[in-house]
Amino acid sequence: MLIAIAGCGDFLDVNTDPNKTADASLNTLTPTILYYSAVNTYNAANVSNQYCQQIGSVSPGLTDSQLRNTYAGLWSNIYLNVIPNANAMIKKAESTNSPHYSGIAKVVIAYNLGLGTAVWENIAYSTADNQLSNLSPAYDSQEDIYKSIQKLLDEAIVELSEPTSISKPATDDIVFKGVIANWVKTAYTLKARYLLHTAKKTGAASYDAIADALSKGFKSNADDFQLVFTDKNFSPLYATALANNTGNVTTTFSATFMNMMNGTVQEIVDPRVSLISYKTSTTDPIYKGVAPGAGSGSNTVYNDKTNFYGWHFRLLAPLQMLTYAEAKFIEAEALYLKNGNVASAEAQAAYVEGIKANMSKIGVAAADITAFTSHVKVNPSVENLTISHIMVEKFKALFMNPEAWTDVRRYNYDANVFPGMALPANHNIDLNGNWIQRGAYPDSEVSRNGDVATQNFKNLDAKMWIFN
Repeated sequence: MLIAIAGCGDFLDVNTDPNKTADASLNTLTPTILYYSAVNTYNAANVSNQYCQQIGSVSPGLTDSQLRNTYAGLWSNIYLNVIPNANAMIKKAESTNSPHYSGIAKVVIAYNLGLGTAVWENIAYSTADNQLSNLSPAYDSQEDIYKSIQKLLDEAIVELSEPTSISKPATDDIVFKGVIANWVKTAYTLKARYLLHTAKKTGAASYDAIADALSKGFKSNADDFQLVFTDKNFSPLYATALANNTGNVTTTFSATFMNMMNGTVQEIVDPRVSLISYKTSTTDPIYKGVAPGAGSGSNTVYNDKTNFYGWHFRLLAPLQMLTYAEAKFIEAEALYLKNGNVASAEAQAAYVEGIKANMSKIGVAAADITAFTSHVKVNPSVENLTISHIMVEKFKALFMNPEAWTDVRRYNYDANVFPGMALPANHNIDLNGNWIQRGAYPDSEVSRNGDVATQNFKNLDAKMWIFN
């Protein structure tokens, strides 16, 4: 397990009681929902990115063996700290003619619904009371959740585009510092992400809708939807790395991920590897990860210690929720699929730009970027570019972003798409040899809203609506 996050520190001036949100001001509610959105991203990645083999436990038979997990911190934050406060923002914004605030709130709700449905499929939204007085809300189907996400984002775009907002976000917007144009781009790019999720259900027209949304979305790394932490309220990933490097090692890189980085898969070492990880060994130059589910003891070469360290794990590192690099990989995949699972020059250009965007953000030297993106195993001729090329590079760029697990499930954990993907050691026997597809509803929710949770219960290996 990674390190849990306890407080909001200097991001928030007060501790917001979710039952008293009506008393809170817009500039108090805004940092609250943004902070918890970033924390929720981490809480989801904590588990999801072990399931999809980006990271793994140094002890055998734990989360990366695809054990049952309730993601309890994620559920409570969505329903106690984000949605009630965001709904209070919307009401206050409407009563004060401040549509920019309500637009931000709707983007945030949409994003958190996306996190929630990716873990549990059916979740509460349409009947969840703003003030939490309804303790037994029915759950919406995943199909309806995605419809709500798109509706919220469409409404947000309209509101954020209003020329007049009596109250305007400024420093209380701890993500974009009141730059409303970036919120509009975020809404459009989120639309593209979630349209891609449902494209299998909605058909070929989705790809044109994705292209349209992306044309109005992120244009560079400067647009990224992320929270930059402070020296008083540091990144949760920094907390994890700090624990790992002071003797409390719990999780590290998975061999599946590291083999995509160390030259095993691509026959060229990814120059990002030394910027996101650290090797204590001076005798073995190869970065290695733990075999999924097996822990470090079964992998003697792991004792060369490839540790969490570097760009993602810095004290002031951003916690990335949605990025320009992801947008380019969405574009590449959508073009590939629209073209009948065949690459085009346009798909290849978007793919290469996604790699370059992520590399330049992390700090890879220009010459190394050129060398990597010129390598035939990374960037072959158009006719030889496959969906695996696109998804492997997206998988790397989405390190410690729970969206990676959604991608892996969309492609059925296929080793032809994600090289090296195989059932982990000590695999959860309850899965009967199948891949895990979902989290379990939290025990607190089962106790409080048992009838509804029971009605929506599915086995952990049951595919969600978007994956069927």
